[in-house]
Order: sequence, then C-alpha cells, then structure tokens
Amino acid sequence: MSALWIDPEPARRVALVWAERGDAWFRVSTELTAELDRLHLHDAGDTAARQLAAASTESWVLASLTRLVADRAAAADAAAPVDAATIARWLHRAGAQAQLAMPAACVPDWAAFAFSPARGDLGETGDTELRTPYLISGSTPVERGRAVVTRALTDVGDPARLRPDEFELVRLDGDRYLIVLPGVIDLTSPRLGLDPANRSVRDLDRHAVASARSTSVGDNRYARMVWDAVVAAGVPAGARVMIVGHSFGADTALDLAADAGFNGPEGFSVTHVVAAGYHSGPQLATVPPATEVLVLQNRWDAAVIGEMVGHPHVVGAIDEAATTVAALGRGDPAAAVTALGGLLADASGAALDGARFIADQRAAWAGAAIAVATGQLPAATRHVADAVTPRPGVRRTGERQVVDVFAGGFAGAGHHPDHYAAHLESTDDPAVVAFLASVADGGYADHGTAWAVDVSVPDAR
Repeated sequence: MSALWIDPEPARRVALVWAERGDAWFRVSTELTAELDRLHLHDAGDTAARQLAAASTESWVLASLTRLVADRAAAADAAAPVDAATIARWLHRAGAQAQLAMPAACVPDWAAFAFSPARGDLGETGDTELRTPYLISGSTPVERGRAVVTRALTDVGDPARLRPDEFELVRLDGDRYLIVLPGVIDLTSPRLGLDPANRSVRDLDRHAVASARSTSVGDNRYARMVWDAVVAAGVPAGARVMIVGHSFGADTALDLAADAGFNGPEGFSVTHVVAAGYHSGPQLATVPPATEVLVLQNRWDAAVIGEMVGHPHVVGAIDEAATTVAALGRGDPAAAVTALGGLLADASGAALDGARFIADQRAAWAGAAIAVATGQLPAATRHVADAVTPRPGVRRTGERQVVDVFAGGFAGAGHHPDHYAAHLESTDDPAVVAFLASVADGGYADHGTAWAVDVSVPDAR
C-alpha cells in the first residue's frame, strides 16, 4: 500500500463524516440510557444503548485512523511503504481496542462493552472511554489554535461528551497532551454532599469550596485525582501539556500549573493554560512565568462576580452550611450550632464585602447619578454595570499572562461554557490572537484521540 494513493483532503472530509456519525450514535445512546434511567427501566433497551455506543466507538476509530493516514500520507510514503505493522500502530494511536483491529467478520461482544450512564457511575474510578476525536482544521496557526480551545470549551458544557464524573484527556499528534477540566456539577441545582449516583469529585460544597480557599493542589482533590489519572494513562514525565478548564476546572488547571511537582522537572511541562469562568486573580502569581495563561471572564458571570466581590466569605458560608447539615445528620447538635455560627458570620462578612466593593466604585456611581439627572438612561445603565461587574477589556498581568474580560450572554447566570466558546470564536484582540497562535505553534492544534476519564470519589468521604 502506498500512501501516495491517498488524496488527503477528501480523506479528511471522510474522517469528519465518520466522527459526526459516531457523535450522533453516541448522543442517541446517551439519551436512551437517560430515559431508561428516568423510567426505572434500567435493563430494558440496555443492549441497544450499548450497541449504539460501541458503534460510535468504531466510527470514531475509523475517523481517527483516516485522519492519521491523510495527515501522514506524504511523509510516510517518503520514508517507507505503509505496511500492516504501520497500520496496526496507527490503529493503536487512533484508540482501537484489540478486537477492533481484527477482521471485519469478528463481531464485538456488545454485552461486555463499557459504557457509562448519563449521570455517571460508581466504582469505575480511573476507567477510560474513547470519545469523539479532535479533528482540528484551519489554514493558519490562529485558526487552528482557536479551533482546539473552542472545541475544549464546548466539550466541558456537553454532557454527552463528558459525564458529571469525568474529565477529558487528549493525546495529540507530536506527543502533546491536552487536559480538559469541566467545572462543578451542582451549581445550577445545588445539593449538599456528594451525588449518590456518581460521587463526583467535581462537587461544589465537598470539593470545590475546599480548593477555593487556597492555590494548593493539597487542598484540591480534583487536581490530585487528575494528576493520578494522567500518570496512570501513561503520559510520560516531561511531556508537553496544555490544560483548559472552566469554573472549578479553571481553578484546578491553575493549581496544577502552579505546582512544581506537576509542572516541573520531575513532572510535566505545562506550556499553556486556559482558565474560563473563574476569579483567577489570586492564582496567577503562583504560576511559573514559562507557562502561558489565558484567563477568560464573562462580566455577566454570576459565579465570577461572587468570587470577585466576597470570595473568602462566600466560600466559607458554603463550607459552613455543608458542615451544619453533616453535623445534624450524624446527630451532633453542638457541632451543628458551632458551624451555624460560622455560617452566619461568613454570610455577614460576604454582605459587608459586597457593600465595600460597591462603595469603592464611587466614580461609576457618580457617573450613573449624573446620567440619571440628565435623562441619559442608557449611560446610567452602563455606569451601574461598571460599578457591580468586572470591567471589560484585555490586560496583561505578566509577560505570558493575558486576562480577557468580555460582555457575553446571560444564560445559566452567564456561567455556561458556551458563552466562553462563542467569545473565543469571534475575538480579534491582538493579545488573545497571539495566545491562540502560540497554542498551534506549540503543537496542540493537530489531530488527537480523546478519552473520558472517570474521577468519581472511590468512597463516601
């Protein structure tokens, strides 16, 4: 077989069709599993859901393999013929399991196919599942860098691609790695304690709050579990890594980048970080100057505003509320009263922080008053927004750190990852564009094989 027989551009289009077909089958299998779970019909239709999921996996492998062949056609042919051993290596790179490399007549064991339910699962910590490949396109480094970061931000907001107890690990061509970290699972529908369906480490009060109190991996169990999973997945020491995180995932991304054990001579080389939807100011000073960082904040993001205005007290209030409920649950009224006192103190502190923040924006309030007095209501609205939200604009906090505050949408209290992906698709700010170009120049905008990694807490603590 000669690689010169392959026309790369049509092959890349075929790969995209296979990937889209796999996505469609996987989404249907996810929706079917969720509906069966809702109706408490866990066994009925399970085989059909697994067959669809297995078919999607094979489709993704074909997409990945086709793209690999297309991307490497000329170079492979110049070096040596593409023999069976080469195809086997490419199949392994595409994420194929042993049975997928067998002749087509071999029928996979559908019943044994691993498929996590829509809400996540218990007892599967560390397990991995193949997901839709990264098939990045674009004619310039900026376009390709924009595509890969936008794709990552889209994935963290899509439950069909990442379950509540998962993060994403992508092996990119050129031995680069991309770690994609979603945020908390219970921000829009809060519940105290771990979700019994998945015990996700991405829980707000059990894990995100503890991490928010510091910039240390030691206080961030999500970061520690990601670190363990990356090592278990065989990412070699010294590998070049980019991390994209949203919300608690952004906090975790910066915690990992700031840790000398993870981002250092004995660990990995974290070259790029994208932190979206988090008040990342306190962490930036702890990230090594060699790591490029892009912070994205929607000025209408309620979570970012709350963290910015009264972060320590807001975090403390959530923590004390969880402690109060836990103490009552185990029949310890003394501990519950103590925690309740702390909750009231933190709530008062948060209110005072908010009042101080608003009072500090004297110029904005004065502008609003003048605008109201002169009948300029649109101008008054702008001044009030300046008084209670982060100011839009792009600034540098260091040679390699860019903070981009933009006016995005309001859906999901402004916190949904789609706002961040949409902004990144359209921004032409020179500092942001330079960061995106450096992503591609660093080797992160090539074809990649994506895996979902389970990070459910293995016990109830």
